[in-house]
Amino acid sequence: MKKNPLIGLLLVLVAGVAGFLLRDAWNETVTINLTQGMLDAALARKFPKEKTYLKIVRVTYLNPRAALLPDQDKVRVSLDVRVAVGVPGLLEKSYTGSAALITRIGYHPADYQFFLEQPQLQSLEAPQLPQTYRVALQDGLNHLAGELGDSVPIYQLTKNDTPTNLAKLLLKNLAIRKDKVVVTLGR
Repeated sequence: MKKNPLIGLLLVLVAGVAGFLLRDAWNETVTINLTQGMLDAALARKFPKEKTYLKIVRVTYLNPRAALLPDQDKVRVSLDVRVAVGVPGLLEKSYTGSAALITRIGYHPADYQFFLEQPQLQSLEAPQLPQTYRVALQDGLNHLAGELGDSVPIYQLTKNDTPTNLAKLLLKNLAIRKDKVVVTLGR
């Protein structure tokens, strides 16, 4: 009987110390710098991609390049585009061009990952491509933009210390500055 109050007091003391330590950790912020090189590396893992449209239009998207747009807090992703129209090996004609997508960087707290999100087609340049195939290519690029947003994780938080684990929950600020994306997590 005499041990119960002592155990209770000990538990209250441990809970108080833990609360005090977690209070300090909860108020901390964590800053992460994502570089353009990190964006390029993440994109390179997902490309080249090849898609077929209308059974005779084969499009290859390759050589992704990220460019940070600090004034807009966005990222431009430029791609080379190769379009082959016809039956492979027989009557096939090839065209080349380029495309640019504009995207934002978002944080998914459930996965502790940063992704490209809300990509939109900004431009398509394929001067030799006939107009009849241009619509299919634009539709394909819009579809690719949708895939790109959910499939290209840029960075994942992995530290196992208490401040980072608590900071993983809340994104305080995300800003693009010159040559890097500055992310602040915390309370």
